[in-house]
Amino acid sequence: MSDKRSTGPSRRAVLASAAALPLIVAVATPATAAAKAKGWSWKLFKDGTDVWQRNYWNGGEQFDFRLGGGGCVPQMRHCPSGYRALLSPTYEGEETDRVMQAVLWGLNVEAATNVLDRRWNVNQAGTRPGAYQRTVRVERTNSTTTDVWTIADRQWYAELVADFAGSDAVPQLTRYTRLAGGALEIRRVIRLPKVVNAGTTVADVEFYLENWLPFLRSTDTFTALAMRLDANGDPSEWYRAGENIPYYPWTPTGGTSGYAMVFKEGAHRTTPNVAVVFSKNPGTKYATSAVFENVRNSMDWDTGIGVLPGAHITGGEAGSILDYTIRIAPNGGTTAGLVTDLNAQVAAIRPPALYGPTHALSGELGAIARRLRGYLTSAEGTRTNHLAALLT
Repeated sequence: MSDKRSTGPSRRAVLASAAALPLIVAVATPATAAAKAKGWSWKLFKDGTDVWQRNYWNGGEQFDFRLGGGGCVPQMRHCPSGYRALLSPTYEGEETDRVMQAVLWGLNVEAATNVLDRRWNVNQAGTRPGAYQRTVRVERTNSTTTDVWTIADRQWYAELVADFAGSDAVPQLTRYTRLAGGALEIRRVIRLPKVVNAGTTVADVEFYLENWLPFLRSTDTFTALAMRLDANGDPSEWYRAGENIPYYPWTPTGGTSGYAMVFKEGAHRTTPNVAVVFSKNPGTKYATSAVFENVRNSMDWDTGIGVLPGAHITGGEAGSILDYTIRIAPNGGTTAGLVTDLNAQVAAIRPPALYGPTHALSGELGAIARRLRGYLTSAEGTRTNHLAALLT
């Protein structure tokens, strides 16, 4: 366990320095991964102006996810407890920060304008004041997969727009796949941008792609973070919110379990938990001299616990394609069967990959990359947090 840390930052990484939830009624966690998959099902549906993805266990609705601005997930809910929120509440009323999203940093690119954090920073959902990025299309590619195509062209801090004028927008595909075992897979394919600072193109950008996952912290929901479970499903490496959750340790994923789980201390077997699964592969790169690391970070604040797997790229080249996948695996309680399932998911998940700008991509990834590059000069997209009208 790490040393105790202070809490209460204003936003996700703050990187500036670097709802009661009853248990799922009448649901027993399956004993094996195979049995678990048989009981789960999914539904994609519209509700007014919104698009939701909801999973079911033996026909009973369990957890759902709303698609929002820039293809993020602004709401994750637990259905049996009256659709209670599982994500940290907003900081100042904006709907662009404490949401599940991709956050891209230029860690070594700092503007002259003085704001809380002067580094180049684009969030998938939008800006600190609450303005949204552009959502181009929401495509139902098949019965289990939904693709959201977006263009992020606004800095997190609006005050830095002039400093970084001339920088590329960040086009992104966020692919949601509803897996047979009840987990939601989130694959992000992103074109790394040209970054311009005060009129000069920056060479060797230190990019950091963070999967920002801000779960609710409260005495009735999640109070702790497990980095590993033992064979019986009990936390064997875990940290208590408000006391010792590691603050940005930049842990290489190769030495981890491949998952991290938020849970309620003392009730992990009988109340819902949410595991985040990521690859233990250190990261594969093609036709690039960049240093590519797959890392696991974490932090907490007064109302949240952040689980933060991501890609750290030193010497990143504009035009490179980054492909990163995670899975969100909610459950009714921990068992030995859950551990078996999580280990199987870690083994199966797509490893992160970085493709240099000159690498010849083929097949589906080649088509994705061409579409992303085509969005660089496009004016397409709607700045909205409600995507039902864009679903095709």
